[in-house]
Amino acid sequence: MTIFISLSRLVSAALMCCLLAPTAWADSELWGGKPSLGLEFEHQKMAFGAGHANSLTLVPGLSFEDGFIHKVELMLEGERENNVDDGVSQKMHVKKLALRLRKNFELDETWALFVRGLVGRELTTVENFNYTYVDTGIHFERGAFGFMAGLRFQRTLDGTAGHDMNKFRFGPSYDFDAHHEIEFRFVRAWNVQTRKRDSDALIAEYTYKF
Repeated sequence: MTIFISLSRLVSAALMCCLLAPTAWADSELWGGKPSLGLEFEHQKMAFGAGHANSLTLVPGLSFEDGFIHKVELMLEGERENNVDDGVSQKMHVKKLALRLRKNFELDETWALFVRGLVGRELTTVENFNYTYVDTGIHFERGAFGFMAGLRFQRTLDGTAGHDMNKFRFGPSYDFDAHHEIEFRFVRAWNVQTRKRDSDALIAEYTYKF
């Protein structure tokens, strides 16, 4: 836990310093990749009145236009859950640290398929576990406007119960210019074991491309 908090503060401080001088970073490269920084807010509503959760995720990344892997991202997430069990509300704090890779397959100038893979660790006051997911989807882009739809298959790596999910995700994006992008996503999740709807979520993400 201490290592996660220290790493989060270190990365956050470094990235904030970068944002204070965006002109110095414009059109720059790190290890051959174009750096970016995303900030994502998610509001999640559990099915059957079981509570809700709000989370904030910092997403520093590197994009490689001609690489085998087109994007590498580090994800630092903090979440606050409000669970309701038999009418009793319980609050819980969740922290996640993950690494995510993306591969694009361009079909033409406007359509592309993509695959993303993630490996991470979730830390809470009641359980800690490793997890992974694979995203598959299609992306449309014309001018500044984009739209994506895809499936996510999320699984724990150590058998922790209640966290294996399949998710359907879709939503638009808009590039204001070469540096500023905003995305909106709707996500519906189903529990793999019970096959019942688990939650619905709305996501808004802003990305600055250096």
